[in-house]
Formats: sequence, C-alpha cells, structure tokens
Amino acid sequence: MKLYNNPQSRGLTLLPLLKELQIEDQIEQVEIAYEDMHQQAYTQMNPMGKVPCLVDQEIVISEMAAIFIYLADKYRDKGLAPALDDPKRGAYLKWMFFCHGPFTEYIDIKNLQVSPENIEKNRRSLSFGNEAAVFDFLQQGIGQASPYLLGEKVSAADLYVAYCLIFAISAKILPPFDEFRLFLQQMARRDSLKDIPWFQEYRV
Repeated sequence: MKLYNNPQSRGLTLLPLLKELQIEDQIEQVEIAYEDMHQQAYTQMNPMGKVPCLVDQEIVISEMAAIFIYLADKYRDKGLAPALDDPKRGAYLKWMFFCHGPFTEYIDIKNLQVSPENIEKNRRSLSFGNEAAVFDFLQQGIGQASPYLLGEKVSAADLYVAYCLIFAISAKILPPFDEFRLFLQQMARRDSLKDIPWFQEYRV
C-alpha cells in the first residue's frame, strides 16, 4: 500500500491510526509537494488534487473518513471497527462522517473568518448549521463517552474525533469545554498520540 501525504496537510490525522493498527511498516509513505498534487501524474489518480490518498493495489481511496474506515475494516482483527452487524456500527459511522463533514466545514469556515451573521444567514446551506449546533453536538456526544465514544473499547472514530478536537482547540477555533476533558485525557494516554504536543495538557 502507498499513502500519499504531505506534512502540512490534514493527512497527518491518519498517523495515529497506522500506529494503532500496527501497519506503519506495511504502508509506503509518499510525500507529495503541494504543487505536484495538481500535476497530471497525481490528478489521474485523485482528480481533486488533494491528500491524503491511499492506494492498495487497484483500490484508490481519497477521502479521510473513507481511508479511516477502509483500513479499520481491512485490519478488523485489531478491533478498531465495529462489525457490519454490530449495533454500535451506526454511532461509529456517525462520528466518522460528522468529523469529515460538518466539523471540518465548521473549522474551515472559522479559519476563513466568515462572520457569525453570514453563517446564520446561510445556515440552511451549511452542513454544520451554526456554531451553537456544533457545540451542542460535541458537548452532548463526547460528554457521554464511557470512556470512549462507543463504550469500553477504543475505535478508529475515537482517534479521528480526538485529533480533530485537539487541533480545533489548539487553533482557538473550539473552546476547551469541560465535557471534553475526560475523553481527551483518556486519549492522551494512548501511545499512538504521545508524540502530538497538542495533547500535552491532557496528559495526567
């Protein structure tokens, strides 16, 4: 397998997953410069000209959530993905696609410094709705983690959510709500996240 990535991209979110699955040595990391992402050699594989992009023989997967789900299912013996008939599969997918969709869109809109007035004006067109909806979803959902999002076992969704949360908090996009603390403390103890400095204050 080859993982096309860039050290200044969101593709770094995948690295803790590779560690948890113990497949770092099975994936060739291909660093691709931003300008090269828009050349024909790469756009033939991923027309969006974005990273990350995973190539597994003839299979090409170019979206973050899709790569998470594909790898966790491919190495399901590691226990990071509920089975297709597991009742927890629905919540697992919900968190995956919330991060990839509404939460990522919210982070991007905040980075673009779109005014609250314009956000509210276009609320129906935005997958995240408005800031209050994002905060409510995260506070309620993460506040119910016990200790992980799906219960007693960690999943790939926990890795994705924790990384997105800690990035948004460190970038001053998201407040460090009290409801997040126990979950982030639990995740900060994992070896796969020990090299990410944003988790430092949650390491107890």
